[in-house]
Amino acid sequence: MHREPFVKLAPVFKDYLWGGEKLKALYGTAVSPVAEAWLLSAHPDGESVIAEGKYEGLTLREYLKIEDKKEGEAPFPILIKLIDAARTLSVQVHPGDKYARVHENDSGKNEMWIVLEAEPDAYLYVGFNRDVTRGEARRRVENGSIEEILNKIPTRAGDILYIPAGTVHAIGAGNLILEVQQSSNATYRLYDYNRRGADGALRPLHLEKALDVLDYGQYGPSPSAGPQNERTARCPYFSVSWQPVTDSLALPMADGAFASVVCVQGEGSLARDGRQTPLRRGDSLYLPAGGGPAEIRGDLQVIVTRAAY
Repeated sequence: MHREPFVKLAPVFKDYLWGGEKLKALYGTAVSPVAEAWLLSAHPDGESVIAEGKYEGLTLREYLKIEDKKEGEAPFPILIKLIDAARTLSVQVHPGDKYARVHENDSGKNEMWIVLEAEPDAYLYVGFNRDVTRGEARRRVENGSIEEILNKIPTRAGDILYIPAGTVHAIGAGNLILEVQQSSNATYRLYDYNRRGADGALRPLHLEKALDVLDYGQYGPSPSAGPQNERTARCPYFSVSWQPVTDSLALPMADGAFASVVCVQGEGSLARDGRQTPLRRGDSLYLPAGGGPAEIRGDLQVIVTRAAY
Protein backbone atom coordinates (compact mmCIF):
# COMPACT_ATOMS: atom_id res chain seq x y z
CA MET A 1 0.00 0.00 0.00
CA HIS A 2 1.30 3.44 -0.92
CA ARG A 3 1.86 5.49 2.21
CA GLU A 4 0.34 8.96 2.34
CA PRO A 5 3.19 11.53 2.61
CA PHE A 6 1.09 13.68 4.97
CA VAL A 7 -2.45 14.10 6.25
CA LYS A 8 -4.22 17.31 7.18
CA LEU A 9 -6.10 17.20 10.47
CA ALA A 10 -9.33 18.89 11.58
CA PRO A 11 -9.17 20.26 15.14
CA VAL A 12 -11.31 19.23 18.09
CA PHE A 13 -12.76 22.22 19.96
CA LYS A 14 -13.17 22.57 23.73
CA ASP A 15 -15.47 25.25 25.18
CA TYR A 16 -14.21 25.72 28.75
CA LEU A 17 -15.48 28.81 30.57
CA TRP A 18 -12.17 30.72 30.28
CA GLY A 19 -12.07 30.56 26.46
CA GLY A 20 -12.42 33.45 24.03
CA GLU A 21 -13.24 34.28 20.42
CA LYS A 22 -9.81 34.09 18.71
CA LEU A 23 -10.02 30.41 17.79
CA LYS A 24 -13.65 30.76 16.76
CA ALA A 25 -12.61 33.49 14.31
CA LEU A 26 -9.61 31.48 13.07
CA TYR A 27 -11.53 28.29 12.32
CA GLY A 28 -15.05 29.60 11.73
CA THR A 29 -16.56 27.17 14.20
CA ALA A 30 -19.97 27.63 15.79
CA VAL A 31 -18.59 26.61 19.18
CA SER A 32 -18.43 29.62 21.52
CA PRO A 33 -16.40 30.41 23.43
CA VAL A 34 -13.52 28.27 22.14
CA ALA A 35 -10.94 27.62 24.82
CA GLU A 36 -8.83 25.01 23.04
CA ALA A 37 -8.37 23.55 19.57
CA TRP A 38 -6.73 20.11 19.72
CA LEU A 39 -4.69 20.06 16.53
CA LEU A 40 -2.93 16.70 16.79
CA SER A 41 -4.54 14.18 19.11
CA ALA A 42 -5.21 10.48 19.34
CA HIS A 43 -6.35 10.80 22.95
CA PRO A 44 -9.85 9.37 23.61
CA ASP A 45 -10.97 12.65 25.20
CA GLY A 46 -10.64 14.40 21.83
CA GLU A 47 -9.39 12.73 18.65
CA SER A 48 -8.28 14.65 15.57
CA VAL A 49 -10.02 13.69 12.35
CA ILE A 50 -8.47 13.46 8.88
CA ALA A 51 -9.77 16.52 7.05
CA GLU A 52 -9.34 15.47 3.43
CA GLY A 53 -8.02 12.80 1.08
CA LYS A 54 -8.64 9.06 0.96
CA TYR A 55 -8.81 8.78 4.75
CA GLU A 56 -11.14 11.75 5.24
CA GLY A 57 -13.37 11.26 8.27
CA LEU A 58 -11.19 8.72 10.04
CA THR A 59 -9.77 9.60 13.42
CA LEU A 60 -6.01 9.93 13.71
CA ARG A 61 -5.93 6.72 15.73
CA GLU A 62 -7.88 4.82 13.05
CA TYR A 63 -5.55 6.17 10.38
CA LEU A 64 -2.45 5.15 12.35
CA LYS A 65 -3.65 1.57 12.62
CA ILE A 66 -3.88 1.42 8.83
CA GLU A 67 -0.88 3.36 7.60
CA ASP A 68 1.63 3.94 10.37
CA LYS A 69 2.13 0.58 12.01
CA LYS A 70 4.74 1.70 14.52
CA GLU A 71 2.53 4.50 15.86
CA GLY A 72 -0.59 2.35 15.70
CA GLU A 73 0.89 -0.34 17.95
CA ALA A 74 1.27 1.87 21.04
CA PRO A 75 -0.48 4.93 22.49
CA PHE A 76 0.30 7.99 20.40
CA PRO A 77 2.94 9.95 22.37
CA ILE A 78 2.03 13.64 21.97
CA LEU A 79 -0.90 16.04 21.86
CA ILE A 80 -0.77 19.54 20.37
CA LYS A 81 -3.34 22.22 21.05
CA LEU A 82 -4.01 25.94 20.70
CA ILE A 83 -5.15 27.69 23.88
CA ASP A 84 -7.02 31.01 23.87
CA ALA A 85 -7.06 32.31 27.45
CA ALA A 86 -9.58 35.15 27.49
CA ARG A 87 -9.73 34.61 31.27
CA THR A 88 -7.13 33.17 33.61
CA LEU A 89 -7.04 29.39 33.83
CA SER A 90 -7.18 27.56 37.14
CA VAL A 91 -4.03 27.02 39.17
CA GLN A 92 -3.21 23.40 38.44
CA VAL A 93 -0.60 20.67 38.27
CA HIS A 94 -0.12 17.53 36.20
CA PRO A 95 1.14 14.17 37.45
CA GLY A 96 4.12 12.28 36.10
CA ASP A 97 3.86 8.94 34.34
CA LYS A 98 4.01 6.69 37.40
CA TYR A 99 1.30 8.49 39.39
CA ALA A 100 -0.96 9.01 36.35
CA ARG A 101 -0.88 5.36 35.34
CA VAL A 102 -1.83 4.23 38.83
CA HIS A 103 -4.49 6.86 39.57
CA GLU A 104 -5.82 7.94 36.14
CA ASN A 105 -5.04 5.09 33.74
CA ASP A 106 -3.35 7.74 31.60
CA SER A 107 0.12 9.03 30.79
CA GLY A 108 1.77 11.74 32.79
CA LYS A 109 1.71 15.24 31.37
CA ASN A 110 4.90 17.12 30.71
CA GLU A 111 4.19 20.08 28.44
CA MET A 112 5.74 23.00 26.61
CA TRP A 113 4.15 26.39 25.99
CA ILE A 114 4.94 28.49 22.90
CA VAL A 115 3.47 31.97 23.33
CA LEU A 116 2.06 33.13 19.97
CA GLU A 117 0.35 36.30 21.18
CA ALA A 118 0.40 38.15 24.49
CA GLU A 119 -1.70 41.18 25.34
CA PRO A 120 -0.20 43.95 27.49
CA ASP A 121 0.24 42.80 31.10
CA ALA A 122 -0.32 39.14 30.17
CA TYR A 123 1.51 36.67 32.38
CA LEU A 124 1.97 33.02 33.30
CA TYR A 125 2.30 31.39 36.68
CA VAL A 126 5.03 28.74 36.58
CA GLY A 127 6.23 27.10 39.78
CA PHE A 128 6.62 28.54 43.26
CA ASN A 129 8.58 31.75 43.87
CA ARG A 130 10.31 30.12 46.85
CA ASP A 131 10.47 26.74 48.55
CA VAL A 132 7.17 25.85 50.22
CA THR A 133 5.74 22.92 52.13
CA ARG A 134 2.71 20.76 51.53
CA GLY A 135 1.07 22.28 54.61
CA GLU A 136 1.60 25.85 53.44
CA ALA A 137 0.29 25.08 49.96
CA ARG A 138 -2.84 23.55 51.46
CA ARG A 139 -3.43 26.52 53.78
CA ARG A 140 -3.01 29.03 50.97
CA VAL A 141 -5.47 27.18 48.77
CA GLU A 142 -7.97 27.16 51.62
CA ASN A 143 -7.57 30.87 52.46
CA GLY A 144 -7.28 32.06 48.84
CA SER A 145 -3.70 33.37 49.02
CA ILE A 146 -2.00 30.75 46.81
CA GLU A 147 -1.13 33.35 44.16
CA GLU A 148 1.21 35.09 46.60
CA ILE A 149 3.70 32.21 46.39
CA LEU A 150 3.46 31.55 42.65
CA ASN A 151 6.23 32.55 40.26
CA LYS A 152 4.70 35.19 37.95
CA ILE A 153 6.30 35.60 34.49
CA PRO A 154 5.28 38.43 32.12
CA THR A 155 4.84 37.06 28.61
CA ARG A 156 5.50 38.22 25.10
CA ALA A 157 5.18 36.52 21.73
CA GLY A 158 8.08 34.15 21.17
CA ASP A 159 8.48 32.90 24.74
CA ILE A 160 8.89 29.14 25.13
CA LEU A 161 8.55 27.49 28.53
CA TYR A 162 8.87 23.86 29.54
CA ILE A 163 6.44 22.82 32.28
CA PRO A 164 7.57 19.50 33.78
CA ALA A 165 5.00 17.31 35.50
CA GLY A 166 4.68 18.39 39.12
CA THR A 167 5.11 22.11 38.37
CA VAL A 168 2.27 24.30 39.63
CA HIS A 169 1.10 26.61 36.83
CA ALA A 170 -1.66 28.75 35.36
CA ILE A 171 -2.07 30.57 32.06
CA GLY A 172 -3.09 34.19 32.63
CA ALA A 173 -5.68 36.05 30.59
CA GLY A 174 -4.58 37.52 27.26
CA ASN A 175 -2.31 34.70 26.09
CA LEU A 176 -2.65 32.71 22.88
CA ILE A 177 -0.48 29.64 23.30
CA LEU A 178 0.47 26.58 21.31
CA GLU A 179 0.90 23.76 23.79
CA VAL A 180 2.85 20.59 23.02
CA GLN A 181 2.42 17.88 25.64
CA GLN A 182 2.43 14.21 26.33
CA SER A 183 -0.80 12.63 25.16
CA SER A 184 -2.63 12.91 28.47
CA ASN A 185 -5.62 14.66 29.97
CA ALA A 186 -4.58 14.19 33.60
CA THR A 187 -4.99 17.59 35.28
CA TYR A 188 -5.41 18.36 38.98
CA ARG A 189 -7.11 21.66 39.74
CA LEU A 190 -5.54 23.20 42.83
CA TYR A 191 -7.31 26.58 42.96
CA ASP A 192 -9.97 28.16 40.76
CA TYR A 193 -10.87 31.58 42.22
CA ASN A 194 -14.20 30.14 43.48
CA ARG A 195 -15.56 30.05 39.95
CA ARG A 196 -18.77 28.25 39.09
CA GLY A 197 -19.45 26.06 36.10
CA ALA A 198 -22.42 26.12 33.74
CA ASP A 199 -24.44 24.20 36.31
CA GLY A 200 -23.95 26.95 38.89
CA ALA A 201 -21.88 24.75 41.19
CA LEU A 202 -18.32 25.53 42.25
CA ARG A 203 -15.89 23.82 39.91
CA PRO A 204 -14.37 20.83 41.72
CA LEU A 205 -10.80 20.85 42.98
CA HIS A 206 -8.47 17.86 43.15
CA LEU A 207 -6.59 19.03 46.21
CA GLU A 208 -5.22 15.79 47.64
CA LYS A 209 -3.97 14.47 44.32
CA ALA A 210 -2.47 17.87 43.48
CA LEU A 211 -0.64 17.97 46.79
CA ASP A 212 0.63 14.44 46.16
CA VAL A 213 2.38 15.36 42.91
CA LEU A 214 3.48 18.99 43.45
CA ASP A 215 7.14 19.97 43.25
CA TYR A 216 7.46 22.24 46.30
CA GLY A 217 10.87 23.66 45.39
CA GLN A 218 11.45 27.15 44.01
CA TYR A 219 11.08 27.31 40.24
CA GLY A 220 14.33 27.99 38.42
CA PRO A 221 14.17 28.32 34.60
CA SER A 222 13.06 31.50 32.85
CA PRO A 223 11.50 31.84 29.40
CA SER A 224 13.60 32.36 26.30
CA ALA A 225 13.21 35.91 25.07
CA GLY A 226 13.95 38.09 22.08
CA PRO A 227 13.45 37.53 18.34
CA GLN A 228 15.46 34.78 16.69
CA ASN A 229 15.55 33.32 13.21
CA GLU A 230 14.96 29.87 14.65
CA ARG A 231 13.99 28.76 18.13
CA THR A 232 14.26 25.16 19.24
CA ALA A 233 13.44 23.58 22.58
CA ARG A 234 13.72 19.98 23.72
CA CYS A 235 12.59 17.87 26.64
CA PRO A 236 12.79 14.13 27.28
CA TYR A 237 9.49 13.58 25.48
CA PHE A 238 9.59 15.77 22.35
CA SER A 239 11.30 18.64 20.58
CA VAL A 240 9.76 21.77 19.07
CA SER A 241 11.23 24.15 16.53
CA TRP A 242 9.72 27.50 15.57
CA GLN A 243 10.70 28.01 11.94
CA PRO A 244 10.17 31.19 9.91
CA VAL A 245 9.94 30.68 6.14
CA THR A 246 10.38 33.56 3.72
CA ASP A 247 10.98 31.53 0.57
CA SER A 248 11.56 27.82 1.13
CA LEU A 249 12.58 25.50 3.94
CA ALA A 250 13.79 21.92 3.63
CA LEU A 251 12.38 19.76 6.39
CA PRO A 252 14.36 16.53 6.86
CA MET A 253 12.69 13.48 8.33
CA ALA A 254 14.49 11.46 10.98
CA ASP A 255 14.62 7.70 10.44
CA GLY A 256 11.66 5.98 12.05
CA ALA A 257 10.06 9.14 13.44
CA PHE A 258 7.05 11.20 12.45
CA ALA A 259 6.80 14.99 12.42
CA SER A 260 4.00 17.45 13.08
CA VAL A 261 3.80 20.79 11.26
CA VAL A 262 1.47 23.53 12.53
CA CYS A 263 1.26 26.84 10.69
CA VAL A 264 1.05 29.70 13.20
CA GLN A 265 1.39 32.69 10.85
CA GLY A 266 1.13 33.49 7.14
CA GLU A 267 0.49 31.02 4.35
CA GLY A 268 2.30 28.86 1.84
CA SER A 269 2.47 25.17 0.95
CA LEU A 270 4.10 21.91 1.95
CA ALA A 271 5.31 19.33 -0.56
CA ARG A 272 6.50 15.79 0.12
CA ASP A 273 6.98 12.72 -2.04
CA GLY A 274 5.33 14.28 -5.08
CA ARG A 275 2.29 15.71 -3.30
CA GLN A 276 1.58 19.29 -2.25
CA THR A 277 -0.99 20.96 0.00
CA PRO A 278 -1.74 24.58 0.94
CA LEU A 279 -0.64 25.58 4.42
CA ARG A 280 -2.40 28.42 6.23
CA ARG A 281 -2.52 29.76 9.77
CA GLY A 282 -4.13 27.17 12.03
CA ASP A 283 -3.48 24.19 9.73
CA SER A 284 -2.05 21.01 11.25
CA LEU A 285 -0.25 18.33 9.23
CA TYR A 286 0.94 14.91 10.35
CA LEU A 287 3.95 13.59 8.41
CA PRO A 288 4.41 9.85 8.96
CA ALA A 289 7.79 8.21 9.28
CA GLY A 290 9.35 6.43 6.36
CA GLY A 291 9.05 8.98 3.57
CA GLY A 292 11.36 11.56 2.09
CA PRO A 293 12.03 15.11 3.28
CA ALA A 294 9.39 17.80 3.01
CA GLU A 295 9.70 21.30 1.55
CA ILE A 296 7.76 24.26 2.90
CA ARG A 297 7.38 27.29 0.66
CA GLY A 298 5.81 30.71 1.15
CA ASP A 299 5.82 33.49 3.71
CA LEU A 300 4.82 31.82 6.95
CA GLN A 301 5.92 30.52 10.32
CA VAL A 302 5.56 26.91 11.41
CA ILE A 303 6.04 24.91 14.59
CA VAL A 304 7.66 21.55 13.87
CA THR A 305 7.29 18.92 16.59
CA ARG A 306 8.98 15.55 16.82
CA ALA A 307 8.50 12.91 19.49
CA ALA A 308 11.54 11.60 21.34
CA TYR A 309 12.32 7.90 21.00
